[in-house]
Amino acid sequence: MAAYGYGLLKENAFLGFSAELKTGAWGDIATKKWDGTTSAADLIQAPQPVIWKIRLTWGIAAVLASLGAPRLVDLDADWDAAQRRLYHGVAAARDDKNKAVQKAADRLAAALLTGAGTAQTNFSLDDEVDFGRAQIAATSKGGPLADDAEKLNLGAQLADVQKATDALAAALGRSNGQKRHAPSKQLRLALSECAAAFNAVHEQVAWFVAKTPPGTDRDGLAALLQPLDELLSRNGPVTAVAAEPGGEVGGEVSGAPGEGEKPGPA
Repeated sequence: MAAYGYGLLKENAFLGFSAELKTGAWGDIATKKWDGTTSAADLIQAPQPVIWKIRLTWGIAAVLASLGAPRLVDLDADWDAAQRRLYHGVAAARDDKNKAVQKAADRLAAALLTGAGTAQTNFSLDDEVDFGRAQIAATSKGGPLADDAEKLNLGAQLADVQKATDALAAALGRSNGQKRHAPSKQLRLALSECAAAFNAVHEQVAWFVAKTPPGTDRDGLAALLQPLDELLSRNGPVTAVAAEPGGEVGGEVSGAPGEGEKPGPA
């Protein structure tokens, strides 16, 4: 059984994949006939792609239920959107005709953004809260970057960042600057279950791709595999443990949830 490293992913990585299941090759897999199914026995006669999609859906649903806050998906999306707006504001200023504005934009980009400018949107939910709070502290009155932020007229974008960060923090139980308590046992179990589902589905899709001759069928299978590869790549590249794929659905999880913490703000 190959282990792809899904056990190292945080909850928001799995929750974010729910959007992938509604679009592209995954979205083309019709599962309406099995809506409401809660027993794997009901899927015995279902096509293999349907089983894959439903297993991923169940894994994500378990994580969502363990959090007890379906709003987290929307709040995370709001936070990510606020970060993109901030990035665009800073990026535009780096091309300003005024050299002073350009220099201010460069300082803000170095201190407030990561990667190409929006890599922070791939942080865990807790790290997003920490990062957003650090951004606001640095640009608020008296902060080291307050003058630069004012020079670029980033008040609206930073207000959006603060609003999104505060909402996400509240949903995580982290109001008043506190840290979230350790993940509950329910969340740890849900993450383990979800990771096992993703690991098993990834292995089986990869096996079908490897054993299918070039052509339309293989292209369709590869289109299912690509979003899974991209999910791992976005959250830290992980190399599968060498093993002969194609085994029984289910299997090990490489790493326990909580390992491999993503870096927070500098």
